[in-house]
Amino acid sequence: MAATSCRSLHLYNISDGRGKVGTFGIFKSVYRLGEDVVGTLNLGEGTVACLQFSVSLQTEERVQPEYQRRRGAGGAPSVSHVTHARHQESCLHTTRTSFSLPIPLSSTPGFCTAIVSLKWRLHFEFVTSREPGLVLLPPMEQPEPVTWTGPEQVPVDTFSWDLPIKVLPTSPTLASYAAPGPSTSTITI
Repeated sequence: MAATSCRSLHLYNISDGRGKVGTFGIFKSVYRLGEDVVGTLNLGEGTVACLQFSVSLQTEERVQPEYQRRRGAGGAPSVSHVTHARHQESCLHTTRTSFSLPIPLSSTPGFCTAIVSLKWRLHFEFVTSREPGLVLLPPMEQPEPVTWTGPEQVPVDTFSWDLPIKVLPTSPTLASYAAPGPSTSTITI
């Protein structure tokens, strides 16, 4: 309980090769099955316009080469990713936003053996504008009403970022609520 109840703000600066996109904040890095991963994204302080972002809660499974069914090239461990929850948002002109991704109770907590390892991560993908100082708003002061049309094409760049998190088993009481099983009920009149 102590490992998952500790809360302190962790801030991460997100940038690409052209400048800062924003800041990501998260209060925990250790979770239990059934909890929600809650994060905030501050895009107001960035110098590069972010048009869209997505964040996925994923597991990464690695199997050592000698235990693989089909051997990978060069003897590298086989890696597979599974997405458990996803949030996507168009965020042009958004200063601050947040998301909540539930960790399914039916999932497996992270572990590591000599044969296989399972790790959890947040996988971010960002779509940013290549044009510096991108302005996609209509002029505010017009003597007469006008119809504003946004640009048909905007040159963009994409990049991704992975943030590892730890996921531990949940309490047996909470797990029993999700497990289908025989139940008995008695009514006495």
